[in-house]
Amino acid sequence: MPVIVRPPGDAFRSALSDHHGPSTLDPERARRQHAAFVAALESAGARIERLPPDPDLPDATFVSDTLLAFPPEGPTRLLVITRPGAPSRRAEVAAVAARARALAPDARVVEIREPGTLDGGDVICFGDRVAVGLSARTNREGAGQLAEAILPLGYRAFLCPVQGRLHLATAVTSLGRNRMVGTPAGFESLDAAGAAEGIERLVLRPDEQPAANVLALGDHCLMVSGHPRAADLLRGAGHAVLELELDEFVRADGGPTCLVAHVP
Repeated sequence: MPVIVRPPGDAFRSALSDHHGPSTLDPERARRQHAAFVAALESAGARIERLPPDPDLPDATFVSDTLLAFPPEGPTRLLVITRPGAPSRRAEVAAVAARARALAPDARVVEIREPGTLDGGDVICFGDRVAVGLSARTNREGAGQLAEAILPLGYRAFLCPVQGRLHLATAVTSLGRNRMVGTPAGFESLDAAGAAEGIERLVLRPDEQPAANVLALGDHCLMVSGHPRAADLLRGAGHAVLELELDEFVRADGGPTCLVAHVP
């Protein structure tokens, strides 16, 4: 599966975050962690599409927020080009969208329009369901535009409240059509919209929230290291787990799913 990635540039030290003080992020260390992450993607069978780092865009490495492709398992029939909720991030979109258009030239393209805002980190697709987080970054207008765009493909959209964290996928992610991993707060967001009925749940403790952001590629699960209970839970469910040192990105409110844009 093709995935778009973008290494962090020097501007990463100024990435938006609620979890670090001024100048505490280390771009060079983040680049080393990103390179190991990309190697793990390749080992899991992904085909890597690399964009160059941008010297002026601190958050550009979090490519997932700029683009959505449907169906996620491909071939791509729809590309949704987002309009990030943070105005400083909107310049990130063009480069990712151009690469996605080249990868899926026959796909229909929909762009989220003002006053709508939509971050890809607020969107989780599983089966024919698409959970859309209503957060500080994604508003009801943006979520509604996405829901309208995916309806012809047979998807059902569920608008889920997100409070106390950046994105819906910060605390819950999909492991396939019928299984999810997340914290109680993550599942509460889904349950408030009736989005996860009948879904198998791997429930983590609240203090394991960084481990709730899991990138599933086939039977492989890429997750941040340092959460052995969560890793054992995933292995017990039959997944091949790749634990990766990604703390620089966690400190910038990110995780494995944030670092890729899938274009099957």
